[in-house]
Amino acid sequence: QETLWALFAMVVVLMCVLGLVDYARKRMLARFAAQFQERLEEVILQSSSQNQMFERGRSKPAAGLDEVDGLRSFFHSGSLIAVLDFVWTPMFVLVVFVLHPTLGWICVGGIGVIFLIVMTQMAFMGGREVEANAASNGISALKNMLVASRDVVRGQEMNGGFKARWTGARQTSRDKAIALNDWKSWFDSLSSTTVMVVRYSVLATGAYLTLQGQLTVGAMVACTFLVTRVLSPVDRFMSQIPKISEAFSNWARLKKTLASRGLETEDPYAAEVGNTRSRLSLKNVSVKSPVTNVMLLRGIDLEVSRGQILEILGPSGKGKTVLAETILGIWKRNSGSILCDGIHIGRLTDSETAKMFGYVSENATFIVGSLAENIAHLDPNSTPQKVANAARKACLHAFISALPDGYDTQIDSAASILSRGQRHQLALARAVYSEPEILVIDEPDGMLLERLPKTVESTFRSITARGGVIILTGREPLALRLPRTQMQLHEGKLKLIGKADVPNTAPKKTGKVTVLSDKKSDSTVKNLARG
Repeated sequence: QETLWALFAMVVVLMCVLGLVDYARKRMLARFAAQFQERLEEVILQSSSQNQMFERGRSKPAAGLDEVDGLRSFFHSGSLIAVLDFVWTPMFVLVVFVLHPTLGWICVGGIGVIFLIVMTQMAFMGGREVEANAASNGISALKNMLVASRDVVRGQEMNGGFKARWTGARQTSRDKAIALNDWKSWFDSLSSTTVMVVRYSVLATGAYLTLQGQLTVGAMVACTFLVTRVLSPVDRFMSQIPKISEAFSNWARLKKTLASRGLETEDPYAAEVGNTRSRLSLKNVSVKSPVTNVMLLRGIDLEVSRGQILEILGPSGKGKTVLAETILGIWKRNSGSILCDGIHIGRLTDSETAKMFGYVSENATFIVGSLAENIAHLDPNSTPQKVANAARKACLHAFISALPDGYDTQIDSAASILSRGQRHQLALARAVYSEPEILVIDEPDGMLLERLPKTVESTFRSITARGGVIILTGREPLALRLPRTQMQLHEGKLKLIGKADVPNTAPKKTGKVTVLSDKKSDSTVKNLARG
């Protein structure tokens, strides 16, 4: 009895220690996974070039973050613990073999059957898993469509069609998920049944060997306990093989991504120094369409001096937007280089890029949030005064101040509560918030220039006065009373037109009627004549 009590106390103590060790390693793995993700994300985000940040079709800001997420989940989940437990399996099997070879071979046979079941499941599960994920992604796509296009669906009477699509997608997703779950459950049941069959086979065989005098009762009990320590880790490990395989794939892709980052950080442009007197320099820049594989820009060479306004003209669809967004780093170049103040744009940091460029796109879009957040570029250090100053440069401060919520007014991605002109004003305020050195405006709103000529021209003059550059694109020359250089974009090549004449705004008197050299409406001329 004393021996039994001592053994029982020892077992209780050892089980408590085992529980504490298991708890400790789970805590350690969770913190290791968090630090792993934090450090690698920092490396990826800092070393990603402009063309590799915020790529279309990605839900993460840069390539490699999905793989880091997957590896963190692998470290944090029970998959890695299953691997660590499986490492001790050979030692337990060896002990069973020492007690009796027959029982050892039963354990090995059970491991083989479990392995065969898992391999069969993996071989025939791929298609079902792909179909289930595709169906689930279909639901996500409809959710995103509803969030982004709610007003279009409601206003254009697409309710019936959307409801039909939603119902069909939901049914498909449900059926595919059930089919996948049935498949997994079938093999999980087979695996669990195999573990129980092997366990009782060892117990029955051990009892038979005990009756034959080949095994003691203690050895029989020990084998029954050891086979549990063998099969449970094996079963858990085998069930985690798909996740382990996915983790290896993520690791391989991450290594490839980091290797490419390493090549980028070697700075291949270190020996390439441009003319620092030029604010912007393009050298042999070519861009190919990723869809049609057609060259959109062909060997563009351009030097823009400080304080210069450049107007690029051309018909619609001839590559003006592509050129503008290539300068900003949105489009990926197939050849050539772009330098700002003699520095290659690929070497600019995020903060340097934000201070260097301001962009007003033809079809202005915004982030879902407040007017202040949109104007301030999500700047965590923004101040109300700085936001208001940017709005004043776009002549929008009075309008925003009159709103019930002011700068805290919430807008959607299309800023549908604003008029078309106000959207362009908001985009201009956002572009000049950081006082950029290069302001790019794609197809400026003609009404904006007509309604707010003094404000816009004053903003332009302040940029050029401090050595900044303004690049304007349009189908026709703009009615600006500012000196600028005009170029034509045709068939992917730039051609110099010349200097734009500044219209004479001084009135000329002829008799009692005042005639303006820049064209005014008939009503304005008649009113002046009456005066």
